[in-house]
Amino acid sequence: MVDIIDDDDAVRDSTRALLESYGYEVRDHASAELFLREAGNKPDCLLVDQHMPGMTGLDLLEHLRAQGDQTPALMMTGRSDPSLEPRAARIGVKLLHKPVPEDQLVLWIEQARRA
Repeated sequence: MVDIIDDDDAVRDSTRALLESYGYEVRDHASAELFLREAGNKPDCLLVDQHMPGMTGLDLLEHLRAQGDQTPALMMTGRSDPSLEPRAARIGVKLLHKPVPEDQLVLWIEQARRA
């Protein structure tokens, strides 16, 4: 199970379609707050957008890590911000810049599912 958390409907829909074409089971959430409210079975990994209204991707992941949730997470951003990489590294989150190449995304998911 892969959970996508992204406020952009088009990105969420296209990422979901791509991953489902590879056979992954996918859930998607339009915000970090919705993800926290809708959390069901634990996913194999999380694909999280950084820049969302309300709680940012890193805020969400720091919150999860503080609760002991070590689910592998990939944070995606379309903006350059040098302060993101050290924060992401500190909590064990990979940071990639959008658009994330399909092969990199699938490789990361496969590695995360084996971890």
